[in-house]
Amino acid sequence: MKKLYVFLLVIAFFFIQTVPCAAPLHYSEIGTTYINYATAYSNGYKVVPVMNQFPENVLYAVYSYNEDTCYFAYSDDRGVTWSSQPFFATLFGNAHFPSLDVIDSLPYIVSQGDSAGKGEIFLKCPLDWCTPQRISYTSGHSTLPSIVIDDSFNIHIVWQDDTPGNWEIYYCCAHYPTSVSDTVNLSSNSNASDIYPSISIYNGDEVHVIWERYDPATYSPYSIVDRYLSNGNWSEEDTLAGSTYIPLHHPSLDFCHGEDLLSAAWEDSTLGKFDAYFYQGNPVGWTTSGDSRYPVISTISTVWSYAYWEDNSDGYDDIYADLYYFMGGGSYKFRDVYGDEDMHYPNVTNCYVVWTQGNSAPYSVMFACEGYPIGVEESQTLNVTISKLKVHPNPFTTSITITLSTHSAQEHESTNAQGKELKIYDVSGRVIRSFVLTTNHLILGTDLQPGIYFLKVNGYKPVKVVKLK
Repeated sequence: MKKLYVFLLVIAFFFIQTVPCAAPLHYSEIGTTYINYATAYSNGYKVVPVMNQFPENVLYAVYSYNEDTCYFAYSDDRGVTWSSQPFFATLFGNAHFPSLDVIDSLPYIVSQGDSAGKGEIFLKCPLDWCTPQRISYTSGHSTLPSIVIDDSFNIHIVWQDDTPGNWEIYYCCAHYPTSVSDTVNLSSNSNASDIYPSISIYNGDEVHVIWERYDPATYSPYSIVDRYLSNGNWSEEDTLAGSTYIPLHHPSLDFCHGEDLLSAAWEDSTLGKFDAYFYQGNPVGWTTSGDSRYPVISTISTVWSYAYWEDNSDGYDDIYADLYYFMGGGSYKFRDVYGDEDMHYPNVTNCYVVWTQGNSAPYSVMFACEGYPIGVEESQTLNVTISKLKVHPNPFTTSITITLSTHSAQEHESTNAQGKELKIYDVSGRVIRSFVLTTNHLILGTDLQPGIYFLKVNGYKPVKVVKLK
């Protein structure tokens, strides 16, 4: 999907010689929360679009609601309006620090659930009723999970765990809801404290994990460490920053599924206070008079970057935004746009940012769509053809009618579904039926049990259907 954005940006460079102002296309409240760290701590993604459609109308989000409950939120109008529902990691009714990714229109959430008096990591698709899949089986406390899913439906999960007596970074690969690979200790350093892992995919198929290290046994104890998985093998450790006696904290990887080079952000205290530091990508951010905390970045090559961080330079908690474009850019403070309240813990994916806002409980979980730069938003309706698969009725009991349609700014054409291959997925992403259509009318009442399914025809946006009893 990012490659499409680059193509549209190149076209726009020749036809649109203006740069959008530093302000969102629109913003909204996702929901309320009773903790001011609703979008914090778990260093994974809190908002993710369904990227097999353009424009990206369907968005999913996760956040903490209180000390024991998380919420899953859904929007089908690109974040203008939201619907939310409680989400629990375990059968015992608790969840902490959620992280989210999407594949084939299905969201998957990894979070910490309390089990036997300590934290363990659980995986769940919030659109089904399956038992949460347990990921970690350690004797220690597991927390702060992060997730990314590759195109082969491998679900890569990292978290921090204190089983050895000090914090280490653990990894495993899951296939929901059936199997989990052996757990790998990525850090394996008995002297160091390794915390705050972040995971993403770069350079095609390299699954990168970075984390924060403090090793008191060395003269320069602070560093940001990187390892990556490629062709089934883990690389040796690489140091992205440090080793130094200057504290480095809270690293965060850009959301990416293999179509770019690694880019990241973390806190750097070289100047005696915390400043937001951005690694690779584009030159973003600036030094402020106060402390800059929890930086995050969304970037694509040398074309554009969106950077955000929490900052207290003006005597109160705010979030700063620095938007970079290859033809210009801009910056703004959230309080100047979203209200005169405390702002905390930004989290960004592509051009979508979420954060926690408010001076006292209940707080607001906020969303903003920054839009893509240099005319891409306008080009979405001018240059992009969207193919849709429609099903009627939905929900259904015995039979459905399938219609394939093509939409663009110039045309609306219906296509006969006959001769097209249809695949039916269950909520775990498993193909349960695959066949070539001989008619637009299907009788499925005797073939499927009641529940949620996804129908997919190559080249068309998948559709969710509900089979009733």
